[in-house]
Amino acid sequence: MYQYEAYTLDKEIVQGTIDAPSEGIAEERLNGAGYHQILTLRKTSPSLSASIKRLFLRPSSVKKAEFVDFFQQLATLLDSQMPFVQALWVLAEQTPNPTLRDVITRLGRDVSGGVPFSLALGQYPKLISSHYCQVIKVSEKSGDLMRGLRLVAGYIEKEATLSGHVKRMLSYPAFLGLAALVVIIIVATIAVPALSTLFDSLGVDLPLVTQILIGSAGFITTYKFHLGIGVLAVIGIGIFLKKSPAAKRYLDSLGLRLPVIRNIVIMRNVSRFCRSSAMLIEAGLNLPQALNAIIGTIDNVIIKDDLKEIRQEIIKGKGLSQPMQKAGLFPRLLVDVVAIGEKSGSLQSSFSKMADYYEKRLDQKVQKLLSMIEPASIIIVGLIISFIGIAIITPLYSIYQNVS
Repeated sequence: MYQYEAYTLDKEIVQGTIDAPSEGIAEERLNGAGYHQILTLRKTSPSLSASIKRLFLRPSSVKKAEFVDFFQQLATLLDSQMPFVQALWVLAEQTPNPTLRDVITRLGRDVSGGVPFSLALGQYPKLISSHYCQVIKVSEKSGDLMRGLRLVAGYIEKEATLSGHVKRMLSYPAFLGLAALVVIIIVATIAVPALSTLFDSLGVDLPLVTQILIGSAGFITTYKFHLGIGVLAVIGIGIFLKKSPAAKRYLDSLGLRLPVIRNIVIMRNVSRFCRSSAMLIEAGLNLPQALNAIIGTIDNVIIKDDLKEIRQEIIKGKGLSQPMQKAGLFPRLLVDVVAIGEKSGSLQSSFSKMADYYEKRLDQKVQKLLSMIEPASIIIVGLIISFIGIAIITPLYSIYQNVS
């Protein structure tokens, strides 16, 4: 938690607190909210009650749909001429989610203390991205906060719908993989040891497939703790590499070189770029300001670097379509439509239409990929179960023949 004093573009000094893990991130969030001249920034220790609340009430427990409803309801109350701070208190009282209630209450305290609503929202980057805060900030300055709230709510809802659709499609292969893992663990720890003892007592000549199964099961049961530690170590290394800038750059670059993954990565980031650009331009930001906000929402480092270079070219007066074509990662169709939008002055409409197009294409690409993953996962699970079945049934059939 950091206490700040910042100088706004309207020549006003605002004070408040911002939640951030480090001073650099706190400065970045304040800059993202439009407060580029920070007078003071010092770390403060939250009270014991606040620490307990932050421990048990996480913003991640607030669903996107609940936050969308909060924005829609806030816009409705403001439309009915209710004072802004009073509208926040009303929504805090009637919100059933305790985490969201705590968030709204803190927003009300910050706003009543003179902190702009857009800056207060910037304390919750897991709930609302910086480019959405920019839209709220622009709508605050223009005196049309209701429109900004409804605009952001609509875009968050679209983003959540697309993300939810992808998660639902991925759930089936994940379920099959988990079911196969459970079957393997049960067979290796319960069934195989008992059958191995039976076969040894009867002196049966085991086929190769059964020997492989018994050997694999013995390895799993003997070294189960070592395997568990190994899995945890791999997960830990994966988390470390994910946070490492060099490893992330390598993985992002690798993703742009893989044949199937490349199209999905590009289309996902392009659709997000188009949707965010349409929203920010509609809110009243110019292209450099819009790109500055959008860069933080792109999760691929290579594409993010290209957008930074494009922003510099725009500042030099070279327009948008020409630097996009020079980057080489953006689809030719998008570049051509942006060029037409620049000439006709309908850039916002062009971005909005291309966002709809690429979101639809992304959905089709993901479905196509999953249509290949699903039968492949079924085949793999089927082969594993068939291998286990053959390994168990073959010696049992030999015993039955000998007895007969």
